[in-house]
Amino acid sequence: MSGYCPPPVLVQTWLMLINLSSSDEARDHAKRMINRNFGSVDLAITYLEQSQSDNMLVKVGM
Repeated sequence: MSGYCPPPVLVQTWLMLINLSSSDEARDHAKRMINRNFGSVDLAITYLEQSQSDNMLVKVGM
């Protein structure tokens, strides 16, 4: 994984494109971006889960 972590909403978009897009080009681009930033879809999903749990902790602490 590179030092840059894309915003969670962008990662969600890439995952949605992989699963739902009828365009091969869009699906392939989303896979490339996931692999470039995380190495695998599983790691991207873990990143989203952690970012959601981090957000919950911030809200509870307010």
